[in-house]
Amino acid sequence: MKDSKNVYELLNHIDIDLEDYDREVLNDMEKRSLKNDFRKNGKQSFSLKKLGTIAAVAVLTIGLLSQTNFGKSVYAAAESKVSEISYSIGEALGTKRNIEPYANVVNQIVEDNGVEVKLNGVIIDKDELIFSTIANATIPVDWVNFDYDIFINGKRLTNYGATGSSRRIGNSETAFSHIYAVGTKGIDLKENIDVKIVLNNLNYTIGTSKKRIKGKWEFEFMASGSELMANSHTLPMDYSFNIGDLKYSLEEFRYNPVNQKFFGKVKGESKDSYAIDLRGHDNLGNEVVFFLTSVSGEDLVFKYENIHGDLSDEITSVTLIPYAAKYPEQSGKMSDDYKQVGEEFTISLKK
Repeated sequence: MKDSKNVYELLNHIDIDLEDYDREVLNDMEKRSLKNDFRKNGKQSFSLKKLGTIAAVAVLTIGLLSQTNFGKSVYAAAESKVSEISYSIGEALGTKRNIEPYANVVNQIVEDNGVEVKLNGVIIDKDELIFSTIANATIPVDWVNFDYDIFINGKRLTNYGATGSSRRIGNSETAFSHIYAVGTKGIDLKENIDVKIVLNNLNYTIGTSKKRIKGKWEFEFMASGSELMANSHTLPMDYSFNIGDLKYSLEEFRYNPVNQKFFGKVKGESKDSYAIDLRGHDNLGNEVVFFLTSVSGEDLVFKYENIHGDLSDEITSVTLIPYAAKYPEQSGKMSDDYKQVGEEFTISLKK
């Protein structure tokens, strides 16, 4: 690593005349596709103007560095298109709230096997690690996803619950944003922690064809969730409903600017499983929906779904009713026939 740093310092003291190189220009279609969706990122990790006048030395040095993980990051930051894409963790979550004060900005870029990935930002919410990435595939695809491993303070997470989503960035056929929420129950996240995220292999689809690009994209950084914890509120609850032989109990409601969740238990045995929503409205008349996002053993979590917009800061209460639909026994279309399975209840929020 010492040699890598020396080479990096050498690069910073070399001067290249950029006019000696061809400039890549977007065509009209690319400009229209990118204009409204891609914003220039003004905070680059280093300036290309500082990369020197000795082109042969610079090219040779970058070629050598590209054989290491450090080199992959340097190459990606200097060459990749994802460095030009600004897509915040708030946008990835689909919220209009200003949650940037709670985000740990990473903006690391790694390239492997032709695929460029940028880790944008990370948010720690007590027992959940939320992170967003931008991936630029090598070819036009319909959908992409990664396998991944998470390490906190050197320990790999196991048996964790996780949710995630992927969305195309604008009209791009290759650039996708991902948001992942990974459970970290039992780990103290109040202080600074060392986090390593390892994305393994890019899974993608083209039509009905599923394929994979082998690779590894590693990111390591320090993060803290102390500020968000200071702005979190917890309300105890005592509410339950039954679906067949299963009893669902809500024991706690926790909310902050990033997440709004119910925590509880499910007890009993059943061969069936259910999609469950808590549907209702706030005291201002806005529609509100929480969906069952994870079940781990007896523990369950309902998370707010912002399909109707963010929860207003002005509300003082939320009134909800549980609805459920049984998952099909074999893979097939989920039934839209949700039925009411419990009584109405209201929670009052602290102000």
